[in-house]
Amino acid sequence: MGDMSTFTGSSEPAAPLSVATRWLDRVLLMEVAGEIELINAPRVESAIMEAFDERPAALILDFSGVTFLSSAGLAVLVRSRNRAGDDIAFRVVVDGPATARPIQLTGLDQEIEVFSTRDQAVAVDAGS
Repeated sequence: MGDMSTFTGSSEPAAPLSVATRWLDRVLLMEVAGEIELINAPRVESAIMEAFDERPAALILDFSGVTFLSSAGLAVLVRSRNRAGDDIAFRVVVDGPATARPIQLTGLDQEIEVFSTRDQAVAVDAGS
């Protein structure tokens, strides 16, 4: 992991990244941690698209553990929001400037439901 050599095209991402999913009733929670940059953004996107295929009532992306969100990562959010359409609630949890700032600067927080905690994002469904 400490080797900072150039990317060789292997399946090993250039930056550390983990993606884990779990169901909370009909809500699919996807926890993403690490850096979302050009090399590994497609991995995050394919995990999100696979999650949509499961037809959850809501998909919550928990980016609390994301330490860097590049423009490639922001583009993934835009495409994911578009893919969710009106059928699937799409929410993103951002905690800290590494994720909140790029989302705010690009105005994405006007297009995507953004929450500062996972509990807030999950609670939206509990009330209905």
